[in-house]
Amino acid sequence: MTANQDARRGNWGVLTGSLFVVLWFAGTIVQGMSGAGFPRPTDDMATVAGYIRDGADRMGQSAGLQILSAFALLCFAGILAAYLRRTGRGGAAAELVQGAGVASAVTLMVGTAATVALGTTDLVNDDASAQLLYQMSFWLAGPIHIAALGAMMLAAAYGLAIPAWLRISGMVIGAIGVVAAASPIVSTLVVATPIGRFAGFLWIIVLTVLLAVRRAPAAAPTVEQPAQV
Repeated sequence: MTANQDARRGNWGVLTGSLFVVLWFAGTIVQGMSGAGFPRPTDDMATVAGYIRDGADRMGQSAGLQILSAFALLCFAGILAAYLRRTGRGGAAAELVQGAGVASAVTLMVGTAATVALGTTDLVNDDASAQLLYQMSFWLAGPIHIAALGAMMLAAAYGLAIPAWLRISGMVIGAIGVVAAASPIVSTLVVATPIGRFAGFLWIIVLTVLLAVRRAPAAAPTVEQPAQV
């Protein structure tokens, strides 16, 4: 099999990015089916504990889907970084795509694990513990996760050979996502989280479909070293 055929086959792996988005939405929809409204991070301890108790029956299913989405994101980051390296446009961009993608996936996993702990243990009956774990879940799976995802999108938009409109939009959306990291310092910047998340999801879907269906550029040529005598 030629190098071009290998690259062509490898393109379909980037659809794990779209899988990440689909699984995340599925988990959110399942949790929303409980009928319990998502509390704000500023809500009091009793409100947060009540939300967890009301939605406990769906929380395990939702968390399972969210964790699967994090694994899909982890795979996507590795595949996208490998694609960048294979086409000779990698460098620092490929390393940042992989590193930021891993950070984004890990924060989503840990944030979701905090939610699982709430829904499957007696901690939910203690308002202070419920508030602590919910705050962990909110910040790790929210602003911090999105900030890392934004950094991954910035690096990908910079390093990939994609249309100008997709590159520019990716860098803008990625920058908005990175701003979410400052939410604990400037509370009004928390608005960057939903913007970076949902606009980022749309960008990832468009990018992955584009990379999956188009012919991959040939791998960068390597220089053979002279044989040692």
